[in-house]
Amino acid sequence: MRLVFPFLLLTASIFSGAALAASPQSASADIRDSGFVYCVNGQVSTFNPQKTVSGLIVDTLAAQLYDRLLDVDPYTYRLVPELAESWEVLDNGATYRFHLRDGVNFQTTPWFTPRRTLNADDVVFTFQRIFNRDHPWHNVNGGAFPYFDSLQFADAVQSVRKLDNRTVEFRLRQPDASFLWHLATHYASVMSAEYANTLAKNDRQELLDRQPVGTGPFQLAEYRAGQYLSLIHI
Repeated sequence: MRLVFPFLLLTASIFSGAALAASPQSASADIRDSGFVYCVNGQVSTFNPQKTVSGLIVDTLAAQLYDRLLDVDPYTYRLVPELAESWEVLDNGATYRFHLRDGVNFQTTPWFTPRRTLNADDVVFTFQRIFNRDHPWHNVNGGAFPYFDSLQFADAVQSVRKLDNRTVEFRLRQPDASFLWHLATHYASVMSAEYANTLAKNDRQELLDRQPVGTGPFQLAEYRAGQYLSLIHI
C-alpha cells in the first residue's frame, strides 16, 4: 500500500518544501514499507540533481534517490562517510583519495537491472561527466551542471581516476580545502556507469537523467507530469 497525499491538502506546503502529512487512514503505516506519493506544482524536467539549480529535485528528492561520497552530520556539521567509508587528503589538499564501501547496491527498476554493486567506475563516470568537457556524456541533455559550473570546477579538477575497484583519486590543479564539502552536497550524487553503458548501447543516453537509478533508500515508481510522483522504499 502507498501513502497518498491529496493535492489540495498540500498547496500551502509545496512552495516551502515542508514535509507532507499522511492521510488519517494511513497515519500508522511505515513509509519505508509503503513508499509515498509526492505532489508537485509543475513538471519535472530531470531527476538528476547535478543538472538543476535548486528546488524539488535537489532539496527533496536527491537524498531519496541517490547517495554521495560524503554527507554532513546535521548536528555536528562534520563530514561523515556515505558511499566512501574513508578518505585521505594528500598534497596539502590538492589530492583526495576515497575508499568506497563494499556491497552497495544500485536500484533494480522496470527500466534497469544492475549486474554488479557500486565500484570506482561509477564514481569516475559521475565526475568525469561533470568536470571533463570532452567526456562523451558531458553534453548529454545539455552541458550545464549549474552548481559545479558556478564553482568553475571543470577548470579546477585536473583528473579523476580509478586506482582499484574501491579506490578513486581526485587531483586538483591547486589545493582547495572546500573540495570535500562540495562532494557532500546533493549536487554530487553518484550515478551508475553500468546503467549509462546500457543506455549508450541502445542510443538512449537522454534517459540517464530522466529515468533515475541510484543507491538511495527510495526509487522512482511512477511520475505523472503536472500531478505527482511516487517513490517506493527498496
